[in-house]
Amino acid sequence: MLEIKNVSVSFNNKRVLENVSIDGVAGEIIGVVAPNGTGKSTLLHVMINFLQPNEGSVLFEKKYTYPKDEIYIRKQIAFLPDQADLFNDMTGYEHLKFYARMWNAEIDKTDAIIERLHMATYVKKKVKTYSLGMRQRLCFAMVLVADTKTMLLDEVMNGLDPSNVALISEILNELKRKGKLIFIASHLLNNLDLYADRVLYLHNANIIHELKLNEDTDLFLKISAPHKHLETIKTMITYPKEKSIQAENLLCIPIENITHEKIFEWMEICLSNSIKEVTIGPIGTSEYYELFYRKGV
Repeated sequence: MLEIKNVSVSFNNKRVLENVSIDGVAGEIIGVVAPNGTGKSTLLHVMINFLQPNEGSVLFEKKYTYPKDEIYIRKQIAFLPDQADLFNDMTGYEHLKFYARMWNAEIDKTDAIIERLHMATYVKKKVKTYSLGMRQRLCFAMVLVADTKTMLLDEVMNGLDPSNVALISEILNELKRKGKLIFIASHLLNNLDLYADRVLYLHNANIIHELKLNEDTDLFLKISAPHKHLETIKTMITYPKEKSIQAENLLCIPIENITHEKIFEWMEICLSNSIKEVTIGPIGTSEYYELFYRKGV
């Protein structure tokens, strides 16, 4: 549906993206993860042609590309507005009607979106009266009103409290079931695991790992602790080092073919040494982030 082919981007002779290729399909949510300033937003800007790459191309529906088919492509893609782009003297409702007209969307869906996002009490007030969280919900509502096939969301959870993070996560899963393709650049790592199908990790201008959340289901004993405490634990247990995943403050031990007794023994050792963060599960977004960025690749 949306294909990024061998894209490279440089700023002042610094390579931000190098030969990056991604193929996104309908009904999929793809997370993009990296420390700030290392290419997440740049990648999304290339997808919507806010930024032209030095090399490579973007292909939509296998045949449409920039700049030849930009008008058609832009009708199929909505980008989460930045809060700075909102007009302080317009109401939220006026913003939503404006977006509906821009994308020729059904205006009668607007009220349902307002209700879904709990915006009814303030949507007809001027944006200059909004809190950070209210502005962010408005930005997300604008994308929903556009109702495009593809949605690009850069830090969509920014400024939201836990209840609204949960609400938007629920709506994202609904959009996925409706066949939307959604790219999300986010720093809320655990939250990505709730709705993403894949998570891409950027490092040194390249995609260094693709986590397939529906496929990478092997179970690990996951121990999180300050580095010096973790080093102590490593001397107290015998575990398969060659198959374990280790970072500065994280140790993930595969537990396939490990007896329950041994697992409980390891957990008891951790707890008796005041290590409280011990869980069992697949390696998730935050664990790989710890592996790639806390210690380097």
